[in-house]
Amino acid sequence: MRLKKELSLISMGTISLALITKNEQENIQICLNNIGNLADEIVIVDTGSTDRTLEILTKQPHVKLFQIKWENDFSKARNYAIDQCTGDYILVLDADEYITFGKRNELEKVMKQNQIGRIKIVSKFKKDGEEFEASSYISRFFPNSVRYKGAIHEQLDSTLPRVDMKLTVSHSGYFDKDKSARNIPILLQELEKHPNDAYFHYQLGKEYRLSKSFNKSWDHLQKAYELVKQHDAFYNQLILELLQTGKELVNKETIIVIRENEQSLNNVTDFHFYKGLFYLDYCLNNLNEAIHLLPKIEASFTACLNISKKKHTEYLSGTGSFLALYNLGVYHEAIGSIVKAKRYYMESARLGYEPAKIRLAAI
Repeated sequence: MRLKKELSLISMGTISLALITKNEQENIQICLNNIGNLADEIVIVDTGSTDRTLEILTKQPHVKLFQIKWENDFSKARNYAIDQCTGDYILVLDADEYITFGKRNELEKVMKQNQIGRIKIVSKFKKDGEEFEASSYISRFFPNSVRYKGAIHEQLDSTLPRVDMKLTVSHSGYFDKDKSARNIPILLQELEKHPNDAYFHYQLGKEYRLSKSFNKSWDHLQKAYELVKQHDAFYNQLILELLQTGKELVNKETIIVIRENEQSLNNVTDFHFYKGLFYLDYCLNNLNEAIHLLPKIEASFTACLNISKKKHTEYLSGTGSFLALYNLGVYHEAIGSIVKAKRYYMESARLGYEPAKIRLAAI
């Protein structure tokens, strides 16, 4: 019986953690402290740290540490790290991430089925002085034979089936940070080599939006929209980026994007939320022309609340609750419906949203 159990454990295979670092003295120890028993081997490749990262890593007895020169190519660095791994399966994390939820058997289920596992990445970021939290599933657990492609926002080059795992990771890399100065030149370089790559146009459009170059953002997001397939993994996020940039530009073409995706993104709270924000700004700037669109503002935010009560997708935390409630308050305050505005602000405030508390005190 004992021999049978041991053979079963061996057949599951081994897991290597592959991680690349550069100047991560603030994060690397937290990352390593939360690995637990998920990995049998930890391989870290440093790409040129000048802070205390290497000093910290050399004191870790279970870490296999390598150093290479950074060549503006994330896939090259990640693939080098994988090459040093001996595990049957690879778990990839960034140094500014740490595991908050998940057990070894969740990984072993994916290994048994020869699948690629997608982990839930929860990222905190700041916008206009407010702190937000967004989440998405990203492929980070895969057989040792699989490699990355793409110099930045790298993707796994594999047709293996992908499955969402019950494994959650907290990511702090974009909190109060602007990485567009690093990312944009690499993306432009990639687009010179692959001018019709929808994914690179999407990522560049996103970077331009984050750096507030909205016209450039719109151009690249529109190009991505022309090239993308609806089954592409980043399709939903592309549409949400178009809506956000369209709002900033008050671009009428955004209405076409909304109409073309009403059915396919109907269960995504973020779609209705950004749609509501767009209509709000568009109507304020084009009231005479867009007065017929006014009802769509309330309908969009109400849809967020309604679909959040059933199976749905939510990327930005709060789009199905306190953020939608707050913006319903903004809408009703703008049209002079103060009683309703107060009610929505109160519901949002009860969920802990500080701007709602501020508005309540002001009206």
